[in-house]
Amino acid sequence: MDAPASPRRRPLSAYYAPSAPLAPASPHRSTTLASSSSRPPSPSKEQAGAGQRTRPSHRSANSLSSLAQLNLNSLASHPHEPLASLRHHHREPLLKRTNSILNSPATPWGEFTHAPFVPHDAAPTTALVHERTFEDVQERTFCKWINTRLDPLGHPPVTDLGREFSDGTRLIQLVEALTGEQLGRYNQQPVLRVQKMENAGKALKRIREMVHLTNIGPEDVVDGNRKLILGMIWSLVLRFSIADINEEGSNAKEGLLLWAQRRTAPYDEVDVQDFHSSWKDGLAFCALIHRHRPDLLDYASLRKDAGAAPQNLATAFRIADEHLGIPPLLEVEDVCSARRPDERSIMTYVAQFFHAFSSRAQAETEAKVISRFVEQMSDMMLAVNDYEARVQALLAALTSHLTSWSRAPPLPSTSYPSLLALRAALHTYRRTLRPAWARERLETQELLGNVRVKLETYKLRGYEPEVGLRVEDVTEVWDRLVEAERERSRSIALFIRRIQDEARQEVVQLADALSSQCEETQADLAALSRVEIPLEQQRRLALSLSSSRLPALHHTLSRLAGAFAAAQACDALDPAEGGEAEGGGEARCAEAGGVALGECEERVQALERAVKARSVFVENQVTARKASTLKPEQKEEFEGAFRAFDRNSEGRIEVEALGGVLGSLGVSEVNLDEVKLDEDGLVTFEAYLKYMTERAEDRPSATKLRSLFRSVAGNKDFVTDLDLTRLQLAPQALEFLQTWLPPHVSTGEVSATEAYDGVEGDDEGKQYSFDEFLAMFLQE
Repeated sequence: MDAPASPRRRPLSAYYAPSAPLAPASPHRSTTLASSSSRPPSPSKEQAGAGQRTRPSHRSANSLSSLAQLNLNSLASHPHEPLASLRHHHREPLLKRTNSILNSPATPWGEFTHAPFVPHDAAPTTALVHERTFEDVQERTFCKWINTRLDPLGHPPVTDLGREFSDGTRLIQLVEALTGEQLGRYNQQPVLRVQKMENAGKALKRIREMVHLTNIGPEDVVDGNRKLILGMIWSLVLRFSIADINEEGSNAKEGLLLWAQRRTAPYDEVDVQDFHSSWKDGLAFCALIHRHRPDLLDYASLRKDAGAAPQNLATAFRIADEHLGIPPLLEVEDVCSARRPDERSIMTYVAQFFHAFSSRAQAETEAKVISRFVEQMSDMMLAVNDYEARVQALLAALTSHLTSWSRAPPLPSTSYPSLLALRAALHTYRRTLRPAWARERLETQELLGNVRVKLETYKLRGYEPEVGLRVEDVTEVWDRLVEAERERSRSIALFIRRIQDEARQEVVQLADALSSQCEETQADLAALSRVEIPLEQQRRLALSLSSSRLPALHHTLSRLAGAFAAAQACDALDPAEGGEAEGGGEARCAEAGGVALGECEERVQALERAVKARSVFVENQVTARKASTLKPEQKEEFEGAFRAFDRNSEGRIEVEALGGVLGSLGVSEVNLDEVKLDEDGLVTFEAYLKYMTERAEDRPSATKLRSLFRSVAGNKDFVTDLDLTRLQLAPQALEFLQTWLPPHVSTGEVSATEAYDGVEGDDEGKQYSFDEFLAMFLQE
C-alpha cells in the first residue's frame, strides 16, 4: 500500500496574525479560520535573510513584536489537538498544525499527517494501521542508518526522527556527517521556533544541493511531519547508499537488485525478484554472506522451510553485525512477520551488504595493489642490495689482488723456480679469477641497468649508487688491475728470459773452456811422441797429464754438465719455451753456442784413454830399458806384441791373451804357470817383460827362423796350410800366419793367381811364401 500524498506546505507567514489588536474569540471561529486558510505569499529571501541575521539575538524588538502580533485567539485550547473541534464540527479534512510557538516545540510524532476525519471513539482503519506499520519500520531502519553515520563522529544516536530533528541540530549533524563539510554557525541550543526553523532551513538548503526534495520546508521538520521527513531521509539513503551502485550499467535500485540476483544465483532456494517478499525467509541474506564469506556461514546446514525464516534472518543479522560491520538496520519481525516487508528498509539494509562486500573487494584490490607495489619495491630493494653487495665484494677482491701483487713483485734476484711459480700463478689467475671477475662485472652492470629500467617502468624515483659503488668506480679498479697484470707478466717474462740466457751463456763459456783444455792436452800428447824428448821427461809429462790435466778436464766437463742440466731444467720448467718436447732443451743448448754435451763427454773420454795409453807406454819403455839382458830392439818387439793385445791400454792382459802375444813372437810350448799374475788374475807388462827376458836367449834369429820354416815346409820354398797345421800352433797364431803370410808364386807353368787360389793335388791347402814373410818383419 502506497503512502498517502503529503500535505501542501504552508508558508511561514501563515503562522502569524495581522497586526490588528487581538479580538475575543468569535463564535464564527471556524469560518474565520477557514477563510484565513487561504495560502498567503511565501516570505521573500530578504525576509529569510533578515531572520537569519537576527538569529544570535532572539530577544530583538522585531521578534517580540512578531510574537505580540500572533493571533493567539485562533489557537486551539489543547496544544496537541489544535483543530480537533473543527473536525468534529465540519467533518472535513484539515491539516492538524500547532500555530503557537509559545507552547511545546512540536506535537507528538504521528499527529502531522494528512488523514481523513476519524472520530475519537472509532477504531483505526486497516489501511491506516498498515501505513503506520510501514512508517514505523522505515523510522527504525532510517534511525539505525543515520546512527551509522553519526556514531563515528561521536554524536549520540537518534531514536525519534520527529522529536530529535525538530530543532534542526541533529539534521545539521547528519548533513555534516554525510558531506564531510561544516555548514557554518548555527543555533546549537535553539529555544524559539524561529531558531529551530533557521537550523532546519540551513540543513535543507544543503540537502537540496545534493538531492531533489519535494514539498518539504523547515516548518515540516520543526513540526515533525512524519511522511515528509521519512521521504527526505529516503532521498539521502538513495543518494549516499544506493545511487553509487552500478552493476553492468544498471544504477541505483535496478543495479542493487541485479547485484543481489547475480550473487544469489548459484543458490537454488533463493530467487531475488524484488526488495520485499524475496527476503522474507532470510535465505537471500544468508546466501549473500555465504557467497562472499563462506567461512562465516555454513549455508548447507540452514533449514530451508518457511518456519525457519526467523532463525535464518537472526543468523544473517548477527553474522553481518559481528563479522561484517553491518549494523542490524532491520528487526527480524519487520521482515518475516510483515505481509509485505518495507521495500525502502530492505533496500537500505541490502545496500549495506553491497557496500560492505564492495569495500571488502575494494580493500582486497587495494591490498593487491599495495602488495604488488610492496613486492615490486621489495624486489627493487633486494636487487639494489644485491647490486651493492656484489659490487662491494668485487671491489674488495680486485683491491686485495692488487695489494698481493704489489707486496710480492718479481725481482731480478728472484730464483728461477720462483719466477716460474709466479708465472704459473698468473696463468691460473687468467684462467679462473679474471674470467669470473669479468663476468661478475658485466652482471652487476646489467643488474644496475635492470633496476633503473624497472624503476622507470614503475614510475619510481631513480636509483644512483653512492660513490665507491658506481660502475665508474669498478671500471677504475679494473683498469688498474689490468695494467698491473700486464706489467707483472712483462717483468716475469723478462727475468725468466734473462736467467735462461745466462744459463745458456754459461754453457757456451764452459764448452769453450773445455775445448781449450782438450786442445792443450792433445798438444802435450803430441809432444810425448817426439823422439828428441828423453824418456824420463816423457814419463814426467805423462804423469802430469794423468794427475792434473785429466782431473781439470773432468772438473770442467762436470761444470759443463751442470750448466747443461740447468739450461735444460729452465727449458723443461718453461712450457712456453717448448721444454716439454723431447730433446728440446739439449737442442736449444746446442743452438746457443754450437755445443753438444755428448760430443764434449766423448772428446774428454778419448783424451783420457790416450793419456792413459801414453802413460802406460812410457812406463813400459822405462821398464824395458831397465832389463839389462835385452836389446832395445827386443824390448820394442816385446812391447809392440804386448800392446797389440792390450786393447784398453791398461798395461795388463788376460792369461789367454798372453798366449797370443807369445805366439806372435814365435814362442811355443809355453808353460803359463811360470808367468806371475796380479791380484786380479791378469798379466802385467812388467811380469810379461820379465818372462820374455828370461826366455830371450832361446829366441831364434832370422836365419834360424828361415831354417825352421824350410824344415816345416819339407825343404820347399813355401809352406802350406797342412804344414802350418802340423805345427800345432795356437788358433790365434795360426790365424795370424794365414792372414799375414803372402801367397807363393811358382816359377813354373802355373800362374801366380792359380798358385794362390789353387790347391795342390795332395790337398795340402794354400801355399805361402815364408821368405817374403820373414823379409817383411826381420832384419838380416
